[in-house]
Amino acid sequence: MEDYMDKIIIENLELFANHGVFPEETKLGQKFLINMELYLPTRKAGYSDDLTESVNYGEVSHFVTEFLTTHTYKLIEAAAEQTARAVLLHFPLIQKLKFSIHKPWAPVGLPLSDVAVEIERGWHKVYLAFGSNMGDRRKYIEDAIEELRNLEDCKVGKVSDILETEPYGGVAEGAFFNGCLELRTLYTPEELLEKLHAIEAHGNRERKMRWGSRTIDLDILFYDDEVISTPELTIPHIDMANRLFVLEPLCEIAPYLWHPVLKKTVLQMKQELKGRKDIVLFDLDGTITNSKEGITKCAQYALKAYGIDEPDADKLEFFIGPPLKNTFMEHYGMDEETAVAAVAKYRERYHPTGIFECSLFDGVEDALKSLKRKGYRIGLASSKPEESCRRILEHFHILSYFDEVVGATMDGRIDSKYEVLQETIKRMHIYDTTEAVLIGDTRFDVSGAKEAHMDCIGITYGFGTKEELQEAGAKAICDSIEEAAEYIERL
Repeated sequence: MEDYMDKIIIENLELFANHGVFPEETKLGQKFLINMELYLPTRKAGYSDDLTESVNYGEVSHFVTEFLTTHTYKLIEAAAEQTARAVLLHFPLIQKLKFSIHKPWAPVGLPLSDVAVEIERGWHKVYLAFGSNMGDRRKYIEDAIEELRNLEDCKVGKVSDILETEPYGGVAEGAFFNGCLELRTLYTPEELLEKLHAIEAHGNRERKMRWGSRTIDLDILFYDDEVISTPELTIPHIDMANRLFVLEPLCEIAPYLWHPVLKKTVLQMKQELKGRKDIVLFDLDGTITNSKEGITKCAQYALKAYGIDEPDADKLEFFIGPPLKNTFMEHYGMDEETAVAAVAKYRERYHPTGIFECSLFDGVEDALKSLKRKGYRIGLASSKPEESCRRILEHFHILSYFDEVVGATMDGRIDSKYEVLQETIKRMHIYDTTEAVLIGDTRFDVSGAKEAHMDCIGITYGFGTKEELQEAGAKAICDSIEEAAEYIERL
């Protein structure tokens, strides 16, 4: 549980209630005194002077008074437990609660000034792994998560994407759907384990053999920063550092989560286990497709509208790669307003016709297929509008190889290679850019990658020259897509 420095203290809240094991206690009632320490961040309230940024201690006092005067318990241990739970559920800003209930009139037949029970309760941060390799795998997982959401003492937070992975341990048959989720809970580790087993039972989980097939599997990976080792429970999960199908989705939602035993982050564990770059990003024009014909014809079409005749398409290759607006401004001296209009003219021909005046370079599909089969995540990062990128990939039936497709936006918000890569990093949850490599054909790809702190492999079969790629600082230069893929596998 997180240790909050800030707290609100309520002392000696007096109330008259009916708790006790003797009949007269439940019938006649007696005085109780309540003390509470409410742990929560108060800094925002301190600066804003806004009550909505904190907890109204008067409201808490009335809530506790009403709860204890409308419920009856034999034991003050039960009164304390149930009241603390009710407070934590009702006031979401309170992260931890120290609660004591005093019974100064306790009928024990002896002189005493007080008897009390004091407890500490609070929300705990938990990370769970889930998996299924039988039946409707996605439905089993979705049903289990929904059951967790329906537990009042649990609050489901981030949920990772679902990955399809091969079985682990050599026993189970059939690929697994795996993922991880974040959870806040009032349960102890043992109580939570019991609840998870109940959810597994609802999903017809049968525990026949270790690492066997299962309809649903729920494992506790972390519970705060606690280290627990009992016959029933080991936290952190004992084998998680060797399980990529756990580390991949966990890294998506909590890359910097600290392992209290191994003294490493989740991201570090994943990197050590993989031992390689595992995300490959591709440029489109000049890398995947030979788009010279479509781009240069559309450039000629746009320029002609401004009285500029460019009959030699080979002299218009500088349109391939950088943002169109920049090219019109830099090469033809257009002001920004005119350049924007020229881009619109270019797209007037491009969208219905020019977009498909292109072809796949040799070996592209085989390289994509090989990288995908070997577990690499693949993304497209192009300065071409994103909708156009998707249409082209669909046209050549290779869209399915890509985990994410990112292109420029029509409004200019995302335009340069660096901006496209930043959006790709965000969408693909790339927390460490050294895990990724870009394959591109021009200096714009190399400089954009360097600005985004990732390596770029230059390829010479596109529209850039070997010399410009070297000068821009490409990590390596390859003459074919197959050579680039082989180089990546050696990294």
